[in-house]
Amino acid sequence: MELEPNPSQKADYQAFRLKATHVAERLKLAELKEKVTHPIRDFSNYEMVVEFAENSYAFVYNYGSIVFFNVPDVDQEKYHAIVRNWIKEAKQQGGNAQFTATNDVFLVETRQGLEPSVNQVFFDRIATGKLTYTKIKIICMLVAESTALDYYDILIENLLEQATVYTKRLELEGKFVDSKEDLLKFVGMCLSAKQDIISNLYIVDSPDETWDSPELDKVFHELKQMLEIDIRYRAVEYKSKIIQESIEVITDLVKTKREVMLEMVVILLIAFEVVTGLFRH
Repeated sequence: MELEPNPSQKADYQAFRLKATHVAERLKLAELKEKVTHPIRDFSNYEMVVEFAENSYAFVYNYGSIVFFNVPDVDQEKYHAIVRNWIKEAKQQGGNAQFTATNDVFLVETRQGLEPSVNQVFFDRIATGKLTYTKIKIICMLVAESTALDYYDILIENLLEQATVYTKRLELEGKFVDSKEDLLKFVGMCLSAKQDIISNLYIVDSPDETWDSPELDKVFHELKQMLEIDIRYRAVEYKSKIIQESIEVITDLVKTKREVMLEMVVILLIAFEVVTGLFRH
């Protein structure tokens, strides 16, 4: 249940619930924009902001994350349904989009006891003396990236487990896959995952809004550090490199095995020619 401002709360305190979900590996915002029924406050190729009411927004990012800030559950489900239907239509048209789901919940608190420029960052919430749209936007962006990292960490872990199965089988049985098709599928999944990570998680630069505001820059860096975004990104990157090295070893072995087989075929053909030549004489 969302935490909306409650008149019964003390006047110096309000809590807003933020829920982030990574719903797909890629979203085409221009197509989703046509299906939105509420006003759109901001739109770019990277981000679409849907405004439900004052201090109530949905932030939709092209890398597949949606963040609802102080939005009723019924509206959240409505927009998740819009995304699911879009993904279904995209797949019918030959696309490869899939509905995924990793979630994160975060609280944003306003406390009049704090100075307007003072912000306190905790592992599951941020307390601020003054809430602005730009501050909401930065908070939602970082939580969205955190949720996307959760998804890619799970994806990379699954691929790493599969790579471990292949290498362990190679150690114990001297072979790694039953068929070349299995290997090609695995290589394809690894390459696709790496491309998605590189193209989607460009999360190292500070947003433009922080350049002229020391307060927003401080909020951005403190929350980014608290969510361990840089550390988790490097961990995902490191695991992907391990998988890449495993793929290179496996493909080199396949290549070597194929070359040996070709050499054996050539030797057998030469031997056959020699034997038939002897019989002719």
